Amino acid sequence: MTPADPFSNQWDDLPLPDILSLLNTEKRTGKLTVESTAASRDLLFVDGELRATRSSSENEKLGSWLVSQRVISEARKQGALLIQEGSDAPPLGHMLVAKGVIDTESLEHHLERLAVTILERATAENRRRCSFEEGLADGQLDTLPNLSTPQLILIAARALPGSEGQQQALGGLEQMVTRNGPLDAIVQEFSLTVPESVFLGKLHRAQTLSRLKAISGLGDDAFWSTAYCLKVTGLISLSVRPQRQASVHVPTTATMSSIADIQATDNIADSDRTEILRLSANAKNMNHYAFFNIKPQASYQEIFDAWDAYRQRFDPARSSENHLSDLENELRIVYECAEEAYEKLSSPVDRPRYDRMLRTAVETGAANKSSFVPGRSAPQRARESLVSENLKQVDRLIRTGDNFSAVKLLEQVCDLDPQPAHFVRLAKLMLLNPKWATRALERLRRAVEIDPTFVDGWLAVAEYWRGQKNKERERKALEQALGAFPGHGEATTLYRSLVGGQELSRFLDRVRKSSG
Repeated sequence: MTPADPFSNQWDDLPLPDILSLLNTEKRTGKLTVESTAASRDLLFVDGELRATRSSSENEKLGSWLVSQRVISEARKQGALLIQEGSDAPPLGHMLVAKGVIDTESLEHHLERLAVTILERATAENRRRCSFEEGLADGQLDTLPNLSTPQLILIAARALPGSEGQQQALGGLEQMVTRNGPLDAIVQEFSLTVPESVFLGKLHRAQTLSRLKAISGLGDDAFWSTAYCLKVTGLISLSVRPQRQASVHVPTTATMSSIADIQATDNIADSDRTEILRLSANAKNMNHYAFFNIKPQASYQEIFDAWDAYRQRFDPARSSENHLSDLENELRIVYECAEEAYEKLSSPVDRPRYDRMLRTAVETGAANKSSFVPGRSAPQRARESLVSENLKQVDRLIRTGDNFSAVKLLEQVCDLDPQPAHFVRLAKLMLLNPKWATRALERLRRAVEIDPTFVDGWLAVAEYWRGQKNKERERKALEQALGAFPGHGEATTLYRSLVGGQELSRFLDRVRKSSG
């Protein structure tokens, strides 16, 4: 390797995510060493791509990590290390795979999780020194094959403590902020937190940071942290707001106020009134796509454009205009419905759920594709009454021990009213029969698909995998439950029992940081 990068002293005041971004942009190959009081950690780059991490801390080596994850015992780890020291044995992970202690897929997963943990800790801890050496040794292990460098930069940025430095790094609120790419593509590549989704969802066109802050609804800390994460990852760009040029007044003649112009103005006024009255009268019976006059396959950008047009055209403040002075209430109805439609359709989480509700309603014959709004039609109210009676019958069947008939009736309930709680209840009843385990899991998956924040659904999924003795999937299900409700008592107890109090604290810290 060549000597340490001569420009490394310029990095002293740069947060680690910014350094990662620079190395990525400059396509550097080499070793970035980040030293703190706790450990010295190396981040290894190949052509600007972060491919591996390693640490001097014993707790951040593969053997200790596998012990902490309860994959191997401390005794097995020590025995394997002794063998390694005594010969030219292969790496620890390969030895464990060869002995059948762990399969290749699980090993790769743990190597990736360990690498990400090292990256997060290198970012979060106060560093004493940071240097870069060009070049890498041959045969360097790639422990991050499934994560791109922008994804890793985003992970590191989330781990950066405090928002004051992030705000200073971003600059003033009057800067223009632009989203780099369609939201559809960003959502597919990155696993976004809720604040990140909100931030990008509101950014349907270039606007100032101050305006975005006002409409995002995010608190100060969450806003600045989110903006920094997205900026350093390259998902947004900031630029100085261009100065407006003074308008030039062009003298007009009386012919500019011709009868034709007056008639055109009157036509626009009549069109406004007609559309306001039409939408206010029908908004409650229209689905969000029909309300915006867009197709269900519309891109996120089309949704944002529709909302932006409605926001301006139907602002309740327009009731101050003479031709709309008697329509303040109607304007408010249209504006509120437009806001609701926008919030639902612009959310990467809520939109798929809403689409499933529409499809279910159409498939059961309760709705017209162009106009139905879930939960608002007369057929829906009739179905709710039928569902209520069926649930009472299910209770009676269970009391008499007729679980088979109860399952069949609950399946009908789920078809009529696909609520997460119904699917969870059906799954738990199915699990009483071991032959129905696979079908039960499908019902649980459906429950958390409909509502990814449904804690009882994730707890039921965790219980299922606990019965299958699959600790990794049980852990993931419990993390979903805690992500939706960090203070949930049962989820907290189960997660602590599974992975330990220290890992629980770290996970809850990440949840709190991401939610602001």
